[in-house]
Amino acid sequence: MAQLRLQHSEFLALNTEIYVISFGPEHWARVWQEETEVPLTLLLDPERAAYRAYGLERSIFRSWGPKIFLRYARLMLAGRRWRGIKGDSGQLGGDFIVDASGVVRLAYPSRDPTDRPPVEQLLAVFQEIGS
Repeated sequence: MAQLRLQHSEFLALNTEIYVISFGPEHWARVWQEETEVPLTLLLDPERAAYRAYGLERSIFRSWGPKIFLRYARLMLAGRRWRGIKGDSGQLGGDFIVDASGVVRLAYPSRDPTDRPPVEQLLAVFQEIGS
């Protein structure tokens, strides 16, 4: 998400709309949004209808492997505060690009919570759509 924040102006220049969908309680979603300073529209999906529609998996093993513990340790060393687990820590996310006609142009289900496509890949898809 930090990459999206840093390159937000590039997405705006491509006339895109980016949404973050979370299944968590509104309070914690807002806290996350304020802490990360992500200037994106936040939508809440407590029933996880979007997660099911896009085939996003749940995996405790992939959500809490050594790579994830290392990531959280780095964040805490950088000054982020541990707030504990809020909700279903096994739910995996993903990144999807859907064009104005409803066609899925990119489907990237995350293998673990840190797995995101490179921002350059997202920008390339938006540029292709705009061509």
